[in-house]
Amino acid sequence: MSIVTTILCIGCAAASAAGAVLGGGVVVASPACMQDGAWLGVATEAARVRGWSLVTATPDSMRGAVPAVGIDHAIVVALPGEAGRAACAAWQRAFRAIDGDPFEDVAWGIVTGPTPEVAMRIAGRTEPVVLASALGTTPLPASAFARAVWFSEGVQGEVHCLEDGAWTVQARGTEQSRAFAQEWSADWADLVFTSGRSNEMRWLVGYAYPSGRVVPRRGALWVRDLDGIETPIRSARSKAMLAAGNCLMAHLRDEDCLAMALLDAGGVDQLAGYVSVTWDGRAGWGCARWLLDEPGRWSLAEAVQWSRQELLARMQRSHPEDLPRIVEAFDRSSRREFEAACAAWTSGSSADEHARRVGALWDRDAFILVGDPARRMAPADGERRWDGGLVWREGEPWFEVRALGDQAPEAPPAIHVPEALRGRVVTRNDGPWCVADSFVMLLEPGGWRRGCTWSVPLGRAAGYDPGPTKGTR
Repeated sequence: MSIVTTILCIGCAAASAAGAVLGGGVVVASPACMQDGAWLGVATEAARVRGWSLVTATPDSMRGAVPAVGIDHAIVVALPGEAGRAACAAWQRAFRAIDGDPFEDVAWGIVTGPTPEVAMRIAGRTEPVVLASALGTTPLPASAFARAVWFSEGVQGEVHCLEDGAWTVQARGTEQSRAFAQEWSADWADLVFTSGRSNEMRWLVGYAYPSGRVVPRRGALWVRDLDGIETPIRSARSKAMLAAGNCLMAHLRDEDCLAMALLDAGGVDQLAGYVSVTWDGRAGWGCARWLLDEPGRWSLAEAVQWSRQELLARMQRSHPEDLPRIVEAFDRSSRREFEAACAAWTSGSSADEHARRVGALWDRDAFILVGDPARRMAPADGERRWDGGLVWREGEPWFEVRALGDQAPEAPPAIHVPEALRGRVVTRNDGPWCVADSFVMLLEPGGWRRGCTWSVPLGRAAGYDPGPTKGTR
């Protein structure tokens, strides 16, 4: 008879509220950052307030500077000119290369700003934030927020407002960009959730109709309507922003780009978004699934990392040869050039398969978090689709998942593997499970119904049948 003792419950509110920090952290600064007095101050403060170590490294030298064990989070402190598209892709690859597997080995984010003062503000804030209210330009789930307002990108003048658990639809004229700026500056929103047309220097509030645009100017943020009238956005409230479907919203091209103004005048302390154009949108909308489907289970920073881990796990299943590929002979804002560069190794694929492979490879290095990855910014706890966690059976660790209802979760059930157990994990990615040294994910549960339970041993592969009905009861 197996003796089962739960030692970590991911499904309970207490574990969720405990925050994202699993182990140690490190602040990584470039040589140029360390030689600039003001930016050195940012890096030093980030390390001091978290009790983390501070190291000097570039993406090429990070593997030797950051230990492979004992580190779960990393902040990259970057000067405005050090966080562009190519640099972010290089950091993505570096954080996957700390050990021998293809997955991200730490949760990481970039701390920067148009000035050292803005970066210092972001570096100095560690307190958790409950994302109780949201402002957006794409539909928001009522289950995640006490208050929400979203401006329709498809129907001109239509604004959806959530209060006291009920949605109302308002009409605010044919040009609603000024109203959007006024809502932002009213400083009530904890999360800004967006989609639509954008680049490094402008973001259109509407999508299916002519509209005004959000534009930056030396750290300031403005909305310019169709008549050319400008309305400033000024917000001091600490907030998170998820640009799930926006092109280039997180491209930190220089100190005068849109992303920098969002950090400065917009009051954004965590920004999750693309450093390139996006057509597949897998990482961005994937991040939204992880953040919003089961509110409060994961923070925004965790949702960013989980979305990329899921993407990598599915790539490993379908085309593992794609995982190490690096395509650099193109501008990452050009989809056509990227697809042409990939044609040589996808020539035998069908059109659909080619699109999936290229889309996954593009999103792999294109979606980032700007901000502190250990700071918990998450909705209040909401309905759960599953519970479970790490259990012991006859001295062996297992991951167990139990369905709480008949509706399957949008994002796969997953757990971080504690540092003390990582040395005994037998990695594999087959059947229902992806078991990596730092996480376990139930990728393919099959049928989902209340009371169904799935379980997998972490330290044993021999004798375990990963078929869809095995290890499941």
